Amino acid sequence: MTQSNASLRRALMEANLNQYRPVLETADAAGADFSPDYLRERMRLLADPWGWMRRWEARSPRRRRRLNWRIAVIAAALLLLSACGYALVTGQFSQWFPRLEVDPKAPEISEGVLSRTGTAIEQSQTVDGVTATLNAAVWDGSYLHMSLTVTAPDIPEEVAAETNLYTEECSFLLSEKNWKKYVWKDEASFFDGVGDDSQELLERSVQNRMDLGQAGYWNHVCLLSFHLIDRTENTLTFETFMAFKDYLEQPEITLRLKNIATYVDGKGAVTWHDSERTGPGPDVTFLRGPMDFTFTLGEPIRPIHYQGTVPATVDGIPFRFTGFEISVFDMDVDFEVSSPVEYVRPEEYDELKPLNPDTLYDKDVSKALFSVIQGLWTEDGGYVDLSNRGGGRGMSTSLEGVCGGDVGVSYPHPIDPATITAVKLNGTRVELSELERLTE
Repeated sequence: MTQSNASLRRALMEANLNQYRPVLETADAAGADFSPDYLRERMRLLADPWGWMRRWEARSPRRRRRLNWRIAVIAAALLLLSACGYALVTGQFSQWFPRLEVDPKAPEISEGVLSRTGTAIEQSQTVDGVTATLNAAVWDGSYLHMSLTVTAPDIPEEVAAETNLYTEECSFLLSEKNWKKYVWKDEASFFDGVGDDSQELLERSVQNRMDLGQAGYWNHVCLLSFHLIDRTENTLTFETFMAFKDYLEQPEITLRLKNIATYVDGKGAVTWHDSERTGPGPDVTFLRGPMDFTFTLGEPIRPIHYQGTVPATVDGIPFRFTGFEISVFDMDVDFEVSSPVEYVRPEEYDELKPLNPDTLYDKDVSKALFSVIQGLWTEDGGYVDLSNRGGGRGMSTSLEGVCGGDVGVSYPHPIDPATITAVKLNGTRVELSELERLTE
């Protein structure tokens, strides 16, 4: 079947190439002006024809019996040729997002995952001789990453990769209706998570968030950040990222660039308190703006959730691992500790622990959890080692006195959560198929 698929694909390509050769040879050098939706769908299909076929079937269940594997191959062939000479740039999303990395053993698979959860934007604006290009966005339903390049003639020599730059006046905007909907859903999710059903407190909390205004909300609550990752002569490459949950379907977003600059030296660090910013301001401004980039996000590859009870003793502490959230870039595992846990300030732990060796402190739990997620297996039998990547933790105590929380770890490269079959937890292989998969 593999040889048949490959032969059919080559034959289709050659037949269509012969058919449309005059068009390709006489195409305008500037190329066709394709819509963003067309470009995004074409990239997704070419990166993963079989995944595209499955999504097409899911959207069109009445036609499912009439669609087979040949359709994906034919569509890929026609889409590739309809670009009038435009070739798919292998690794384009990986080039736009180098910090997200790729699997060195199979970079094309990593690229396919990124392109399926990504949105190609490729918008440019020039103001006062400075050109900014918003290349693309990658969204996993929890965090939004945006790739941005800025070319300016007067960037100070000392600005290099990892330099901290003044970007506080740049902002992220939704329509007023979508922003209110987002804030409401985010606060409701938080109140539901802590078990608080007070409608009055929820409404007050939503209003407090709304009082920040969009600029204050996105810059302070969701932490819109600009990370300078590269400089080539007069061009800077940024990865801009922030927390952004999948409360909205294909939201229209505007990224506004205004006053990107170096910081004034010797004025302390930038701090935020009660949504008020203090610290140094801009020194040498090399992008003044404003420049607005408006685009519509595609659907993310959403996390898959499992629940069950997996007991494990780690460093002598009895744990129950009760939930698994598997996403494109990381996983989070919920845990409970049935033994009583004492919370102390970090500076007190080293003094108190030798005096009370049998007491279980919150730092003991944190240390035990640090490397508890050791790896994962994928459906092709591959193993991804996570043992040296550590784990972020959040802990709290319920009204019943049970200490619980979650521990998370990021992958070395993007992975389609649907392909993950098992997790190595404290030396034990946990089969996800033996847990209950939750319906989103």
